[in-house]
Amino acid sequence: MAQKMTEKDETLSEVNVIPLADLSLVLLIILMVMSPMISQTLIQVAAAKAAAAQTREELASSQPETPIIVSFAPGVLKLNGVKMASDIEFVKRLDQLLPNRHDKSVILTASPDLTHGKVVRLMDVVKRHGAKDLVLVKWDPNAEANRGGRS
Repeated sequence: MAQKMTEKDETLSEVNVIPLADLSLVLLIILMVMSPMISQTLIQVAAAKAAAAQTREELASSQPETPIIVSFAPGVLKLNGVKMASDIEFVKRLDQLLPNRHDKSVILTASPDLTHGKVVRLMDVVKRHGAKDLVLVKWDPNAEANRGGRS
């Protein structure tokens, strides 16, 4: 079954350029598909930088806002250090504070004595009433906002 080489058979010593051309065309197509995506992300980055510059100008002209701090312990719910008599009072006070603020973030600290469900319920209430960002902070029993929280 082995073939014998005859005088008419010649060895090919030329480089086959067809695979090289195929590879070049595939890379060209990939480049053409990816270039609009890359330019789009560059536009978004430029827009983000412009928005950040506007924010810096606004911050330079305005006074800093005091943060909204919610302290939650068993039987005690405080908003900025003021003990709330009920959940309804807390919601009303939150609805008074948040709409007038530029920074709509709320700092929440909860006692480890609380159940997970109560803390999640409070987080949900705060988010539904206008908080854009909710920051959770570790409970510190010696913090001024938390004093008298364990009853």
